Amino acid sequence: MSKVNKIKSLLDDNPQYQDALFSRGYLITSKNIKQLDLYPFYNNWKVFNEMPKLNMYVHNKQQYYSYEVNGVYSLLIGNAYNPFTMQSNESDLLKDSIECYLQSEENFLNKISEFTGIHLIVVIDGDKLIAVQDCSGMKSCYFGKVDDELYITSHPQLVGDICNLSVDSFVEELTSSRSYNIGNRHLPGNITPYKELKRLGGNTFLEYNYSFKIKRFYPLKPHKEINTNEEYEEGIKNIYQIMHQSMEITSIKWNKPAISLTGGTDSKTTLACTNGLYDKFSYFSYHCKPSEIIDANAAHEICNEINVTHDIYSIPDNNEEIKDFDIFKKIIDHNTSYFKNTADHEIRKMIYLYNLDKFDVEVKSWASETARVFLERKYGLKMPEVLSERHMSIFQTRYFLVPGLLKKSDNIYKGFLKEVDLEKPLFNFEHSDLFYWEVRMGAWGTSVVSSFDLCHEVTIPMNNRRLLEMFLSFSHQDRKSDKVHNTLIETANKKIANMNIYIPNNYFKSYRIWIEKIYYHYRTLLYKKK
Repeated sequence: MSKVNKIKSLLDDNPQYQDALFSRGYLITSKNIKQLDLYPFYNNWKVFNEMPKLNMYVHNKQQYYSYEVNGVYSLLIGNAYNPFTMQSNESDLLKDSIECYLQSEENFLNKISEFTGIHLIVVIDGDKLIAVQDCSGMKSCYFGKVDDELYITSHPQLVGDICNLSVDSFVEELTSSRSYNIGNRHLPGNITPYKELKRLGGNTFLEYNYSFKIKRFYPLKPHKEINTNEEYEEGIKNIYQIMHQSMEITSIKWNKPAISLTGGTDSKTTLACTNGLYDKFSYFSYHCKPSEIIDANAAHEICNEINVTHDIYSIPDNNEEIKDFDIFKKIIDHNTSYFKNTADHEIRKMIYLYNLDKFDVEVKSWASETARVFLERKYGLKMPEVLSERHMSIFQTRYFLVPGLLKKSDNIYKGFLKEVDLEKPLFNFEHSDLFYWEVRMGAWGTSVVSSFDLCHEVTIPMNNRRLLEMFLSFSHQDRKSDKVHNTLIETANKKIANMNIYIPNNYFKSYRIWIEKIYYHYRTLLYKKK
């Protein structure tokens, strides 16, 4: 029995979980789908059919907004807000965006670069379509043509099921290899399990005019560089203001917003910038493996210091303790197209949160890592000025004992870098920073956000292009040493800063760095960029 038939049979037998299939998904297509009561929709999707040549199908839990003026149609899927103008309503943001689009494409792209959140914005102007994601490409967007029909979707598996597509043999070989799980568990470049579909990413937009093309729109000029103490202080002040305003909007926009916390730098930064709004949020941590207990306890200690209630959710250690674990595991694997290979402890966490119903949005801090020179801290060495396709392959997956797969991955990344115009650093943006921003966050991040879509809505206050650019204006060393984030925490809330709580990242343990360094040098030392 095929995977599709297995999941269909499973959901026919367990209709109470049919809404978990492709939860919070969307599908924009030229194909007219009529039987929304059948698999894979099960009456859990609605249709928006006011556009002349396209229909949009949206899961009932997914928010979307539309606007039309002078025959130009626009859609916003997900959540968005503008901390620079303090606008929280997506309909208003969409209207502003289209007014800018009617002036020029450049004005449109500049306007949406002010937006925070996790979203996709689509503009249909006659035969031309433009689709652009949030800052880091967290709102998944996969696209392609099958049998001359256009598809843009949150889940490649959804199109695979509808069109009966076959999985690419390379993807099957890669995801079934032992080495694949030793890494970030995402696919190379912008490929998907199906040759017919590709993934869009941050700082690029998708253009369709009878054929698809990915175009870069950022960066188009150097970012500011901070050189004096006065500029440093002003930069911290500006970041704090935008972060605080993002948290203020979040506290108004949702009825039950909750901030998920660890004892790490990113979480402490978000929490500190919420100062003055603490009564507007709830706070929680969870641990689904022993190594996370220290983090959760540290977050609890910090919250006690600033007098806010903090809950710790202890996820059961065994699959047998979770009701219908096997059913959810199969649904989650299907939702993630069988390439994320979600670990059992992560699945237990998702099921726990799916059943929790304590908040309507989870505030996360992931995008902050883009500004913290993560790769150099992880590997304990300076990154080259120009990353090769080989670097990107090994940052993604440790290809132990599978040189053939590594070479194929290199070739995919080579084509990808050319397609998205990232073969070299752009202006004064470091190549490794752009890799982390666009590939790590765009590929790994989008699959993780899609996984959480099963449970609840997610937003990320640092996922803002203008805000990240502010962070990158600080020196490489100040960002790498966490001086920037620590100064921001001290500016926002001295109580948190004075606690001096530091939870070392498991990535940076000495034995792991030693192994990572050996593998890094072994795979890159004699490699020549193609």
